[in-house]
Amino acid sequence: MAADTRVSESSGPSPSPSNPSASTGKTYETFNYAATADNMNGLPGANGKTARGPPASAGVTDALKTIKIDDFKEVHRKPCTREGFLTGIGAGFGIGGIRAILGGTWAVGAFAFGSFAMHEYCQQKRRLEKAGIQRINAALDEKKIALEKQREEKRKARRKAKEEADR
Repeated sequence: MAADTRVSESSGPSPSPSNPSASTGKTYETFNYAATADNMNGLPGANGKTARGPPASAGVTDALKTIKIDDFKEVHRKPCTREGFLTGIGAGFGIGGIRAILGGTWAVGAFAFGSFAMHEYCQQKRRLEKAGIQRINAALDEKKIALEKQREEKRKARRKAKEEADR
């Protein structure tokens, strides 16, 4: 391992233009890496040659490791999940019932597709609603600024009328 390159406060670094923090007693790391052909960003490790090596690619098993039991206990608190599951259950029963009469089983696929479709539809509605709220807030802010400007103009007019009346 590399040695510690931080300057300790006990050594008392002298203030200089390159180290303005020396007089305050705080120690900051300065990065003065020149950009070269290998390292165009000028940052250490930007080319993937780090102490840990190149970053590992993420796979399905890595994604599955991030799932916790608590995620399933809290699923009902996520937005649009209820509507998605209810639609999926309805689609699963409907398609499963039809396919049971006609032969075959598509209930699970219908549940998965219906849940996914309804969840995405609900998310899109939420995005549109959020955009609408942002537009309304922007319009209200503009209206508030215009109203304040009118009030300020009225105040100035009253002050001017009062000053003329006092003369």
